[in-house]
This record gives sequence, structure tokens and C-alpha cells, in this order.
Amino acid sequence: MAKLPTTQVRRIDSDDSTISWGLDYLQEEKITPLTWIETPVTSADDATGEVRLFVRHSANTIELFSDLFFVANLETFTQTHSITDLRSLAAYLGFFGIIWFTWFQITLHDVRFSVDSGYERMCKILQFCLFVGFALVGSSFSPGTKEHNNASFQLLCNILFATRLLLVAQYSVALHFVRKRTKALTWPLSLTITLFIFSGGAFYSMTPAFSPESGNGLGIYYVWYIILAIEAAIALGISSVWRNLGFKHTHLTERMGLLTLVIIGEGAIGATKTVGVIMGDGRLQLDASLVVGCIVFILMFCWMLYFDNPPECKFGTVRQQIWAVLHFPFHLGMIGVVEGSQQIALAWRVLSQFGNFLSDVHKACANRHENGVTLTNSTIAAFERLKMPDSPETREIVSLVYQEISAIGNDTNVCSPANTTGGDRMFLPPRLQNLTKRVVGVLFESYNGVTSSSDDPDPGEIALPAYTTVYVYYWASFLFVAASFGIFIIITRHKDRPLNVFDKAAVASRGVASLLAIGLAAGAASEDFVFRYLRSAATLPTVAAVFLVILAVDRYTKYLSAKTLRRNLTGLGDWESLGSQVTVNPKN
Repeated sequence: MAKLPTTQVRRIDSDDSTISWGLDYLQEEKITPLTWIETPVTSADDATGEVRLFVRHSANTIELFSDLFFVANLETFTQTHSITDLRSLAAYLGFFGIIWFTWFQITLHDVRFSVDSGYERMCKILQFCLFVGFALVGSSFSPGTKEHNNASFQLLCNILFATRLLLVAQYSVALHFVRKRTKALTWPLSLTITLFIFSGGAFYSMTPAFSPESGNGLGIYYVWYIILAIEAAIALGISSVWRNLGFKHTHLTERMGLLTLVIIGEGAIGATKTVGVIMGDGRLQLDASLVVGCIVFILMFCWMLYFDNPPECKFGTVRQQIWAVLHFPFHLGMIGVVEGSQQIALAWRVLSQFGNFLSDVHKACANRHENGVTLTNSTIAAFERLKMPDSPETREIVSLVYQEISAIGNDTNVCSPANTTGGDRMFLPPRLQNLTKRVVGVLFESYNGVTSSSDDPDPGEIALPAYTTVYVYYWASFLFVAASFGIFIIITRHKDRPLNVFDKAAVASRGVASLLAIGLAAGAASEDFVFRYLRSAATLPTVAAVFLVILAVDRYTKYLSAKTLRRNLTGLGDWESLGSQVTVNPKN
């Protein structure tokens, strides 16, 4: 027998206390041996078909650990891909969809059949390795563009096949243990296994489509998402028909909440990086501090809006599954809000500095009509007032700006009255227009951490369209988040828990916020509006203010709902009067 540590030895006065203390010691020190494999079935009645699975009502640490691999993939993909146009945005959304639905299928298994054992931990290790493979694919995931990498897409097909093969093995093990106790779940589990055999085979069969001679294979990309959608629909449909495989008593709602939490946390990591970029010179600036503060407020308000309104404990099997799958657009929107807030902050920094440079150059050229050395000195002074992150790539492209300025100074009559007459009040001669494009391209590359090659378009040409894309994506993400918050409230209510004053006001406030997002996104039709709105730093305060108003409405209407409910139950009109109605009989 193993000798207990001397620090754990206590005086024992009876056999019962010895046993009790020994069991406490085993529990506290967690020295109970880990079983190799454990059955997920606790009880079963073959006559009635009732099965009780070993379900947990809360997530364990290894599930939270697996969520970190999911978010790490998003972080890696975000760092290696910049959203500059619709294609890059589609690639971002597509990669998110692939890893989210893979995570979703793993979660649907774990909340019902996962029991901590050596076997389950080995399965988790394999899943972690596969998610690391997703990160490898994500670094070069650009479908439909000239940068497409067919070798990476073949690897992605193989990884998707491997994840489904692992799910086949896990559900087969679950079927083995269930069949020992009852035959009631043999058919639905067999259907689930068949589903993943077919979906995995479909993913693997796509591998030849990405051979080197197949081109970019644009048409085949959509098959990934069709398979993922069908797979999720059938998996949820099976659990809807066979309610014993449902999620009513599982911790599925907590798993969705945990992933939401780590997504918001990933936004916090990005926010700290953004602070270093826009305030890296060490100076405390009021406008920059306001922008950073708004990012923090947005993250906090997102957390409050989700976790202050948890779903009802029981709101129906089908409703719960719809609620769970609706987290895909919700998480997609949440990623867009937390990551987009950083991009909006960087856009403000770039466009505000560019606006100042443009104004200084316009004054020197169109107002004072400077020429030669005088124009060169004024332009250099305006450019040197810009604050940009310092890097070898930035220094290389900055030298090109100085060459452009010197060439302008060597020309004559660049800013003569004849050359500075135009309909726009910020009109500049063609030579200076080219310079301003070069400057905004330098700012865009330096703040967004991207570098262009000789084959890429001029950064000055893509900077403003890229920010327009980010602007639309940001408000679309806000729309998804606000609408999802409202839908979650509606879908978790039922006939035994109808909508009250709070619910109606909450849905209305989120609906108004959604309409506001649509209206502001429509402003992207005017590039001048986008430029002025982003430059003004009003975007993030607008989002923070809208969230704050929603929270204020929630708090007030919750108070009204609680007051009304209390009045209906007790007939009392205020909280204090309840205490006055309670008679306490002191002991003699």
C-alpha cells in the first residue's frame, strides 16, 4: 500500500472516520486511476426504449482547451490575410465556415457521449492535431484568386476526411456501448455513422479536383459548404426524430457560450495589438484613447448582451437545436465585430493622417500656389508629420514617396492657378494626385502590416476600396449580432414562458439597431461618405452607443417586468413593502 505523505496524516478515532477521510483524500488529490475507456450509458430500459446517457451539465477544461485551438486558427488566418476586396472577404468567411461546422459536429458528439477516459483524451489529441492542420491550410487559403494553392486545398480535403473518420470511430464506440444495454438507439446511431462515412468520402473524393493541372477549381469550392450544410441538417434531424439522442439535458448551451466567450477574448487580444499600433509612439492622445476605449466598451457590451440573457433551461428539443445552429451566423457576426473594430480603428488612423496630409498639400498648392523648392519643402514637411509604424518594409516604400516629391519639385508650374482649377474644393493637379495615392498606399501598408509585390496592384488604388469593404463587412457583422440577439430571445420563449415587457422591448431595440446597421451600410454607395465617416472616428462610438442604449433598455424593462410579475404574484406594488408583510416571531 502506498504510504500517505506526512503532511496528510491526521489522528483518526474510528474506522468510519478513517474511510471518510480516505475517500476525501482520494477525491481531493485526484489520485483515482483514470479508466482507459468508459461507457456513456448510465441506464437503459430495452422494453420502453428509454436510455440515460452520462451527460454533464457543465463543460470540462479539455473542452475549453479545444476551443482555444479553434480561436488560434482564426487568429492565424487573420494575421496572414487582409480583407481588401470581396474575394478576400469570401475566403475569410469560407474558412470560418469550414472550421466552425467541424467544431460543431465534434461538439454534438462530446456533449452526449464524451466521458473522461484515456480513450477520450487520445481522441482529443487527434482533434488538436487536425486543427493544427487547419492552421497550416489557412495560411494559404485564397480560393478563386491567383494565389490559390491546390496542394493546400488537397490537404484540406484530407483533413476534413480525417475529422469525419474520427467521428465515425467515436460514434462506433458509442454504438458498441449502447447496444450492450439497449437496441433502441442502434438505428439512429447507425445512421449517424453512415452520414459521416458518406460526408468524409465526399471530402476525400474532391482531392483529385485540386490536382496541379485543374486550375483554380472555383466551381468545386462550393461543394465543401454544401456538404457541411447537409451534414449539419441531417445530424440535427436525426436527434430531432430520436429524442433520446437529443440535447435537452446536456451542456450544449454552455458549449456555445464558451465559444462565444473565447471569440470575444480573441478580440481582446487583437485590441491590445491595435493599441500598440495606433499609439506606439508613446504619446497619450485623446482621440486615439477614445477609439481604443470604444473597442473595450464594445467587447464588454457584447459579453453583457449575451451572458446577461441566458436561454431558458428548457425551451424544446427542436428549438434548442435551431438555437445552436443559429450560432454560426452569430459567431460569424461576432468575429466581424471584434476583429472589425480593430480594422475600423486602423482605418481611422490611416484616413485621419491622410486627410491631414491632403489638407496641407492642398493649402500649399491650391491656395499658395507654391512651386519648385518651396513646394518640395512644404510637401516633405507635411509627409514627415505623419506617424507610421517603423519596419524595413515601410522604410523601403517611404523612399519611393521622397522620390516622387523630388520629381514634383523639379517640374515647373505644377501648382499654377491654371493647373489648380477644378470643380472639387480639394482638387489637386494630376502629379499631386499620384503623390497622394502613393502616400495613402504607404499608410495602408504600414498600419495593416501588409506588403505588396511588383505583381500586385498599387496599394494607393486599393486602399480606399479596401476600407469600403471593411466598412460594409463591419456593419453587416453588427447586423448579424444585433439580429441574433433578438432571435435568441424569441426562440427561447414558449407557451409556458410567453414574451413579457422585457422580451418585447429587447426584441424591438435590437430590431431598431439592425435597421440602423442597414442604413449605415448603405452609405457605402458614396465613397466620399465612407472616407469622411471613417476619418471622423465616429464609427466605433456609434456602435458602442447603440449597445449602451440596448443595455439601458434591457435594464429598465427587466425592472418593469420583475415589478409586474411581483405585483401579479403578491399584490404588492414595491419591493420594500414585501418585507413589511413578513411577520417574524422571535424566540422566547
